[in-house]
Amino acid sequence: MSKKIIPSGVKVISFDLDDTLWNGTQVIMHAEKVMLDWMQEHTPRVSETLSQQELRDRKIQFIQSNPHLVNKISDARRLFLEELFSELGYSSSVDLAKACFIEFHEARQQVVLFDHVLQTLTGLKQNYRLIAITNGNADIEKTGLSHAFEFCLQAEKFDRPKPFPDIFEHALERTNCYAAQVLHVGDHPVQDMQGAHEIGMKTAWLNDGTRQWQQEFQPNVAIKHIRELL
Repeated sequence: MSKKIIPSGVKVISFDLDDTLWNGTQVIMHAEKVMLDWMQEHTPRVSETLSQQELRDRKIQFIQSNPHLVNKISDARRLFLEELFSELGYSSSVDLAKACFIEFHEARQQVVLFDHVLQTLTGLKQNYRLIAITNGNADIEKTGLSHAFEFCLQAEKFDRPKPFPDIFEHALERTNCYAAQVLHVGDHPVQDMQGAHEIGMKTAWLNDGTRQWQQEFQPNVAIKHIRELL
């Protein structure tokens, strides 16, 4: 008989998305390639003027110069593109930036789930309520996961991202649960685990080998794949 590892009293399981249910780096790299291909066709002066690395550096500089956009990742990318296109002499920079961002955002939703993720979510949903909490801008409707989750909270719609308590507190209000009734699953020791732990949620750390655990507390559960939650 398999051992039940989800702590007793848990009613809701909250999932991080990027790097927990799919490879977030690969998704963003693909979306940026789609964006660059769009620019090559519609705003060729970008590639004629800047290398890909210079373009990334410029985006970082833009966000550093606009710290109020650090957490507003969609707005930050769109406004950066608007400034870039305007600087390169495109008169319709606002419309071009919107169109370019749409191409990026749609490609960003083309995720490839890790093995057994769908089966795991389906199995867990038989006994638990499932929600998602992300610092990214993945859309559960467009990624095909709306059937699995009651709702998804995106940090860019809040003043502060994980690990700050705002988004976790909103999840508790929306589920009408106590913190101890929620198990948060994620890969990031600080953004996911520390944020959830500090508000009193139970924690399940997805240890995929990419990050070291340096927190003073221990997660309630440590797993290498979310299917272990079954």
